[in-house]
Amino acid sequence: MSSANIIFAIVCWMSSIIFGVIALWAFKRKDPMHFWSGTTVKPEEITDIPSYNRANGLMWATYTVCMVVTGIVSLFSIIAGAILLTVLYVPGIVVLIIVYKRIYNKYRSPVVTYNIDRSTSKTPKSVIVSIALVSAAFLVLLGVLFYRGEKDPETSILDGCIQIKGMYGLNIEFSEIADISLIEKSMREIGIGVRTNGYGGIGGALKGNFKSNTLGETLLFVWPNSSPTIKIERIGSKDVYISCRNSESTRQLYLELKESVPLK
Repeated sequence: MSSANIIFAIVCWMSSIIFGVIALWAFKRKDPMHFWSGTTVKPEEITDIPSYNRANGLMWATYTVCMVVTGIVSLFSIIAGAILLTVLYVPGIVVLIIVYKRIYNKYRSPVVTYNIDRSTSKTPKSVIVSIALVSAAFLVLLGVLFYRGEKDPETSILDGCIQIKGMYGLNIEFSEIADISLIEKSMREIGIGVRTNGYGGIGGALKGNFKSNTLGETLLFVWPNSSPTIKIERIGSKDVYISCRNSESTRQLYLELKESVPLK
């Protein structure tokens, strides 16, 4: 599990706290709960205020649970988490509006009609701007995730270890390396297996934890169709496979590793 997964999950859970507070506020309110910031629902508009507020609380509580689940999913797959979060914040807001209108109409007093447009139909400009800003922010976040995921693995040789930076990065101590070899095949030819906790973006790069019948559990930082592939065999840990988008870059990295890493 990488730091990126953890950070993304924390963002989801922090957002869930906000919506959880809104849900709790709806459950505890004595006056009718409103939907839009800056608007009000007068007591005379609602026939059963406790039931109306409870319905609003359940709506926001459901949204909160969805946000919590998104955070849990992102711990295992940051791409799946990002997609779920985008769905929650873009079409999800539209669903909330529809659900709220149904709640309002269900409990609206038949003798009061003048406030319907103001409290349920008219969307404040601040809300439109907020939705647009949140949507833009998550599109930027997705862009950053894809950018980081699609980069070649940043591999450095430090004093006593090989450092792989970026998504699912790690330090490989020289003492745990049994062998470093260059396989004249792509990772797809070798056998990728199934992703258990990793990145597999739209550009084709694979990073993270995978498992196959032939190789067992592995840690990949590869372009699956690019050959050759570097294999770092570790003692008591998952073998690491590395390949760059450019074949010559992979070969150059292999030569640097063979020259710098002392093998037993």
